[in-house]
Amino acid sequence: MRRSGHIGWVVGMLLATAGCQTTVDFTDDRISDADLLSGEAILGEAISGAEHPDIDIVATNEDMREFVADLQEVPNKARRFWRLLQRMRDVGDVPSRYDAYANLTAREAFVERRGNCLSFSSLFIALAREAGFDAQYQLVDIPPDYDSVDGMVVLNRHINVRVTGVPGRSPITIEFSREYANSIHDRNAVDDGYALGLHYNNLAFSHAREGDQRSALVYLRKAIDQTPDNPDLWTNLGVFYAQRGHFDHAIAAYRRGLSLNADHGPAIRGLASAHEALGQGANARFYERRMAHSRIRDGYAYYILAQRAYRAEMPAESLELVSQAIRLYRRDHRFYELQGEIHDQLGDQDAARESYKRARILARRYETNPTQILGVQGPG
Repeated sequence: MRRSGHIGWVVGMLLATAGCQTTVDFTDDRISDADLLSGEAILGEAISGAEHPDIDIVATNEDMREFVADLQEVPNKARRFWRLLQRMRDVGDVPSRYDAYANLTAREAFVERRGNCLSFSSLFIALAREAGFDAQYQLVDIPPDYDSVDGMVVLNRHINVRVTGVPGRSPITIEFSREYANSIHDRNAVDDGYALGLHYNNLAFSHAREGDQRSALVYLRKAIDQTPDNPDLWTNLGVFYAQRGHFDHAIAAYRRGLSLNADHGPAIRGLASAHEALGQGANARFYERRMAHSRIRDGYAYYILAQRAYRAEMPAESLELVSQAIRLYRRDHRFYELQGEIHDQLGDQDAARESYKRARILARRYETNPTQILGVQGPG
């Protein structure tokens, strides 16, 4: 079950490593950031971010303020926090319908009782701040999680909430998904502007699905204007250009993303595809080699392949793949859980017990930060 606030249109899945190639020509027309953001190559005229109004994703309304009004009167801040949690867990008091592509503000999520992880996080942050708490967005460094929507490959990111200043407790994570509750995944607090950039990006994705390319470009521009140092957004702009045959502009956007993160896998995959489309085979091979190098070292790539082999009832192949994943990365308990399931299927009970034991040890070892899970139901 996915619990992610999506980042649409990425075209690759693996992080890459730096490489050297002296025979490749990477010269281009030096398309500027301003040219990329204008959209003129596609629309024939420049767009402006002001074409759609700015959005406050954590703004509250009267009903939301009334929802927490009595909590503000609780003098004990710790007790106030736990009462807020309990209230939001109560049936009907928080959105209970998870929808990965319901990109809603806090006010919309409160009214509609649905949303994705970004929507839920915005809602909790808005209510927590009304109740007097310091709440922030928190980006969770989960393994690559891909989806396919209307012919587009979508990389799902995950975001939750960090609350500080609760007496007697270290920073507390508010998580809407049990899948990502284990603190093995690194978490980094991000500001409201970063989250707003994700919100605009998701609106761009929605408009692109509906065929409204002007609005899609406007919201992508607003997203990049909000957080110009997010390589995902520049890569998505590259995908937008590539899908419409503007490969020179796509390459410029991908390179802008790569300048922000030299190991940004989706940008590298996009560059390989765009150079191939332009008949620039040497350049395409250069980026394909970078992807291949990263694939060899990426334990999660092997884990994903192992899952697929297991579901396809190929336990021997799955065991080989998950063993390679463990050799590359030994900190994720889920690798060992899958290994144990495969050993069970193969009838090796002793090996299965050892794998499950290792999974339990890892799960306990990295469960160091308190996490509160709100019971939002995901699909299927």
